[in-house]
Amino acid sequence: MSVSGADLVVYMAMNKPTDDSSTAGGDINSYIRATFDDPTSAATIKFVSTSASDSQNVAITGRNTAGAITSETLALSGTTIVTSVNTYERILSCVLSSGAAGTITASGNSLNKITDIPAAETGFCRPFYDATASTSASKTLYDKVFVKNNNSIGSTLNNATLVEVSSGLYSKINFGLEDIKQGSQTVSNRLAAPTGVTGGYGAGPSGMVGDELAASGYQGVWLQLSLGAGEAATNSFYQVQVSGTTA
Repeated sequence: MSVSGADLVVYMAMNKPTDDSSTAGGDINSYIRATFDDPTSAATIKFVSTSASDSQNVAITGRNTAGAITSETLALSGTTIVTSVNTYERILSCVLSSGAAGTITASGNSLNKITDIPAAETGFCRPFYDATASTSASKTLYDKVFVKNNNSIGSTLNNATLVEVSSGLYSKINFGLEDIKQGSQTVSNRLAAPTGVTGGYGAGPSGMVGDELAASGYQGVWLQLSLGAGEAATNSFYQVQVSGTTA
């Protein structure tokens, strides 16, 4: 079976800082996907699973219509839709108490899908959680994600290339590929630049190490966010696109 778009998934690193002083990066966290998806407008968030066994909790953190961070813990009820108490304009993270038994769908207004949490995974998170500009100086932050090939029968993505999609926050964020595949480099905090990105940062296209991504293989990608002094908050998104050839 050829590698499909659904096989190519962007995951977070193990260290997902929520401030500018905690460790960032590390190895892949294959249970937490990276996402910038949000409700189409401010909404309560609905969750439902394909499995009746999903009767666990989900911790939700996001921003309300005033831009303030708000959070809650919601008890899931399997195949019955449950709805958050809080209204969210943006989702920062949703994390389950254990791996999903089925596929759990998170939705906003009129059940417009934000994203799925597949079976065995535990949630999703937004890179650059709560990143803010300095009032007096420009600021550069780094966060790490991984592109992984989840193809189930061993197919390799050849000529594997990553490119930034020219919409949303593309003018504020560049990416750089780690020098080695499946790298576990960390930085002391997200203001510290990684050293293992000798190819530098840009918008791509950029070939992955070895120009391929084998089944179950993953490539580390450092994201670089540049903020001007006093830059105002914005509600936007960022996208990268993976391309290649497959048998």
